[in-house]
Amino acid sequence: MEILYFIAGILSVGVIYGVTLLRSVKSSHTELLARHQSHLNISSMRSIDVDEAIEDLRLLMNDIQSNMEKDQYESLSEINGKLRDGILLAEANNRKIADNAKVFNKNVTDAFTQIQQIRNSVKTMAQNPNMTSNY
Repeated sequence: MEILYFIAGILSVGVIYGVTLLRSVKSSHTELLARHQSHLNISSMRSIDVDEAIEDLRLLMNDIQSNMEKDQYESLSEINGKLRDGILLAEANNRKIADNAKVFNKNVTDAFTQIQQIRNSVKTMAQNPNMTSNY
C-alpha cells in the first residue's frame, strides 16, 4: 500500500507540476499573442501610411510630368514662332541687301561710265590742237 501512496504522490506532484507549467505556457502564449497583435496593428497602420505617401508621390510625379510635357510643348511652339520670325526677318534683310547690291552696282557702273567719259573728254581735249593753242 505504501507503494500505491508513493505512486499516487508522484503522480499528483507530476499533475500539479504539469498544470502549473501549462498555466505559465498559456499566460506567456496569450502575452505573445497580444504583443504580436499590437505589432501587427502598428505594421498595418505604417503600411497604410506608406501606401498613401506612395500614392501621393505618384500623383505628384504625374502632375509634374504632365506640366513638364505641357511646358515643353509651349516652349517648343514659342521657339518655333521665334524661329519663324527670325527666318522672315532674315529673308527681308536678304531682299534688302540684294536691292542695295543692285543699286550699288548700278551706281558703281554709272560712276565708271562717267569716269570713262571724262577720260575720253580729257584725252580728246588734250589731242585737240585748238585747245592747246588757246592755253
